[in-house]
Amino acid sequence: MSYLPSHFTSKNWESVKAFIELFPLATLISLHNQEIFTSHIPFIIDNDKLVGHINKENPQFEHLHKSKVELIFHAGDAYISPSEFKTDELPTFNYAKVHLKGKANFIEEPKMVESLIAMTNQLDFNFKLKPTHPKLPMLKHFIQGLEVSIEEFHGRFKMSQDKSESHFNTAKTLLQQSQEERLKLFLNSLSQSDY
Repeated sequence: MSYLPSHFTSKNWESVKAFIELFPLATLISLHNQEIFTSHIPFIIDNDKLVGHINKENPQFEHLHKSKVELIFHAGDAYISPSEFKTDELPTFNYAKVHLKGKANFIEEPKMVESLIAMTNQLDFNFKLKPTHPKLPMLKHFIQGLEVSIEEFHGRFKMSQDKSESHFNTAKTLLQQSQEERLKLFLNSLSQSDY
């Protein structure tokens, strides 16, 4: 058995693209001088490249231009208990992620501004960022636009697809319920005084 069985792996670009549009915040991973760097950065798809921006004070900014990177987009995970099924199962974790490898390059300011407007339009139905917004010219001092050329990608969608249809549907429901419950518990535990 291969590490990523075909029934848990998608190489369909349209499916992966739709996933990224729904869950645009990626973990950006790079390696520089034998040190691993990670940041959490939103990306949009532009002509089969990914476009985002990074704060210039982020240490990862210093080496990203022309660096090889990996992006991981996340849609959730859940522990799946055997108690939920009539069949004899073992505990497992189900999840939905997309992994993408490519090369990062910095982009010019006009393209970065276009990407900020496009990202806002994609994610926000109540606010439209205009190119004339007075704060946009100040951003160039703080953030750098970047694009990632896509060299390799795949979706890792593990939801008991190798089991019966009812098992598959139960696993999907459990993933959704688990995400909602755990997020609620975490948010209820947060207090501004903790920071």
